[in-house]
Amino acid sequence: MRITALRPQRRSKKRLSVFVDGEFACSLDRETIAQFRLKEGQRVDAGLLEQVVLEEQFRHCRDYAFRLLSYRARSEQELRERLSSKGYSPAVIERVLDRLKELAIVDDRKLAREYVAARIGVGHRGKFRVEQELRKRGIDREKIAEAMHGAPDEVEAARLVLEHYLPRYRRLDETTRKRRLYGLLARRGFSIETIEQVLFRSGLAD
Repeated sequence: MRITALRPQRRSKKRLSVFVDGEFACSLDRETIAQFRLKEGQRVDAGLLEQVVLEEQFRHCRDYAFRLLSYRARSEQELRERLSSKGYSPAVIERVLDRLKELAIVDDRKLAREYVAARIGVGHRGKFRVEQELRKRGIDREKIAEAMHGAPDEVEAARLVLEHYLPRYRRLDETTRKRRLYGLLARRGFSIETIEQVLFRSGLAD
């Protein structure tokens, strides 16, 4: 087989239509053409054409993953789902993910640690809620458990939330105030034990 024509496409000047033995074979961007040094008159086989197409898909998929990661850190599962939604093949996606993990750009263990530190230590959320959020992002239980092992003090986080909101409820009767504060802390994912401990220390529980 021989490449008989490389024709610019009307819709995109960055892409060329590749014709082999007079028949359309595939569409490639100019970067791929240059990478493989494809030119008219060159002999090719089906294996080479397949390799060229897969390499272009890999590069496009990788670049899209980089764009996603430039906005915020993402878990392996989050990236897999987004890349899949763009139509990339599973084989190409896994190759991209392997490369990103090799470069330590995608690291679920690190993401979990940083997320726990930010959500509990800075965002003042409870461990239960943070665990749910991490599971939703596709982080496995082992990595979540490791991250939680070094988590900031949940009781201190709950105390800070209580101190921030307590002035708003000063004029309420004691029963209503306790109920609302309890609900507030529960919605933030703090455990019953933590809530009762913080309320007790603040003189709001029996």
